[in-house]
Amino acid sequence: MVSFKEIEVGFEIPPYIKGPIKREQLVEYAKASGDGNPIHTNEQVAVMAGLKGVIAHGLLDMAYMIQAIVNWLGKDGELKSIDVQFRGMVRPGDMVHSKAKVIKKYEESGKKFLDLEIWQEALTPIATISSSLTIDKIEPPTDGNLKLYEAAYRGWLKDGQNVVFEQKKVDNKIEHTFYGKQNSIIGTAKVELFK
Repeated sequence: MVSFKEIEVGFEIPPYIKGPIKREQLVEYAKASGDGNPIHTNEQVAVMAGLKGVIAHGLLDMAYMIQAIVNWLGKDGELKSIDVQFRGMVRPGDMVHSKAKVIKKYEESGKKFLDLEIWQEALTPIATISSSLTIDKIEPPTDGNLKLYEAAYRGWLKDGQNVVFEQKKVDNKIEHTFYGKQNSIIGTAKVELFK
């Protein structure tokens, strides 16, 4: 339940995570939306346009952002407006994290509103390295267990782009996956709360 009384400035809504984005999704979205621009569905055209491969539709990314807000509000509120700037490209294989933070809380004409700062992070997988897990250290992989993703050989990363990694244990090995991280959307939204 989202309650105006309990929400404070600085509160972050639960992130909405979508992905990994698949090429088939882009083809289906192109059909459903009527946006047949081939940079979203045809590798050759996208490369000829200088994009190093297909990219997701900006409005599809925005739909994930809207879904994050609507999921959080449920029946306790309504999205009144959203204003976004597209800042980075989302590509097949990306994990998309849509996030928002309350920056203003106010009442107007007896109605309760929140202004949100919104952003979407696209995490592009670069490489996964698997290695043996020991009590005191992680051994470098001796069996060449390295997986490279498209971003590594297509040059999808920008100079100065943040690189983050996650670790997870799989059987008796540890996997380190490295991601390029960028904001694909930034902006603001206004919501009305009913309680």
